[in-house]
Amino acid sequence: MASLAERYKALRQWAEAAGGRLHPAVEIYHDDVTKGSFRVKEADVLGQDEEIVSLPLSCSLSFLNAIAAHPNFSSGTPPSITTLREDAYFPVEFLENTPPHVVGRFFLMQEYLGRQNSHWWPYIRTLPQPEHMTNMLPIVWPADDVEFLRGTNAYVAVQEIRSTLRKEYKQAMKFLPEKFQYEYTRPLYYWAYCIFTSRSFRPSLILRDAETLSLPCKIDDFAILLPLFDIGNHSPLTNASWVTDNDSRTCTLRSSQPYSAGQQVYNNYGMKTNAELLLGYGFIFPESEDLHNDYVHIKTKANATAGDLSTSHIVSLRPLSHRSSLVGRFRLLEPGHVSCLPCFSHFQDSLIASLYESIVRRHGETPGVPLTEILQGRISQGLLEEIVDTLGTKLTLDLEEIEAHDPPYEATNHNQELALLYRVQCKKVLDHALSSLSNEG
Repeated sequence: MASLAERYKALRQWAEAAGGRLHPAVEIYHDDVTKGSFRVKEADVLGQDEEIVSLPLSCSLSFLNAIAAHPNFSSGTPPSITTLREDAYFPVEFLENTPPHVVGRFFLMQEYLGRQNSHWWPYIRTLPQPEHMTNMLPIVWPADDVEFLRGTNAYVAVQEIRSTLRKEYKQAMKFLPEKFQYEYTRPLYYWAYCIFTSRSFRPSLILRDAETLSLPCKIDDFAILLPLFDIGNHSPLTNASWVTDNDSRTCTLRSSQPYSAGQQVYNNYGMKTNAELLLGYGFIFPESEDLHNDYVHIKTKANATAGDLSTSHIVSLRPLSHRSSLVGRFRLLEPGHVSCLPCFSHFQDSLIASLYESIVRRHGETPGVPLTEILQGRISQGLLEEIVDTLGTKLTLDLEEIEAHDPPYEATNHNQELALLYRVQCKKVLDHALSSLSNEG
């Protein structure tokens, strides 16, 4: 069996044969901490605004490959998308009745099962394999490991995501022949979900000419895997850009900062909290003086799905005006939030606005105070107290829920240690935010 280094070498050669390129000063490095990553070679440096990696879209893997040039499925796709043999297409009924993001996962399953016959095999064999997926994302952790998240919003999200995946898989299998039941298993579908969730890119950021395509869905109804390109690990402090050249149909990752010999070269996945990183990528950032990524998500709409943290508001470990609250400040609606009352300093301004509107409407009145004035306390004392009391009650209940489900035994593996660190930081966030409310009182 080929070593991991040999598999990475084959991946690089496959991408280069298609027209891709990895900067000659950059190597693929692997250890137990970073897993696969880009690193500057020991005798080299990487200058500012250098091209780290480029990849032709013909190497990408997504829903688009499942429909490109399908003889019985009329739809336009980018001309560079790799097409399949006619006998490799999914049935038309499946393609027409299954959501694009689910089709993309089934397509990855198909290529995995095809092994050496797959165009993407040099890429797929470098991915975490299905038999090792219990160390990937919380949704595929063993039950004992998931228990370490009980009481947190991440635990609720895991249950919701698992429920959604079960329904998606069951529905999709209705449109496939019975022979698919034996190989296209639900665990393999979970694996494909994990790969896409932790490594994919939004098509609208990659396909710059998307509006000219006659796709059967919205451009971001599915995700795109970019082999080799996806090896770069995440840092919210990194300035990096993705650029797609429409003429060459090549996507390029460029660095906006220099790197020294031996340094890891990062990508930037966007402003994501530790809750989102844990659920989507299987890691969190530890707290430091320069950066904290600890936020508790709070939902204010009863019909919001528990698994979708992007529709929620956040409570921050440190005041949002603190330089280390990078993600928190990014999500503010009102830049003037930095001069808010101390009691609101840990809360996303959208949460304060939502509570204000809800309370005012409950009193039969019409909201009309600008957000800046609410944040600075230029509202009636009674209304201010109601907002503070509502926040305090919610945070107290959340803290009690976490404490009520503290694990009765020590962590015994990496998943449990990660979950334990996450729940400790969630408690810390709630404690600090409650202290700010108490001081105001």
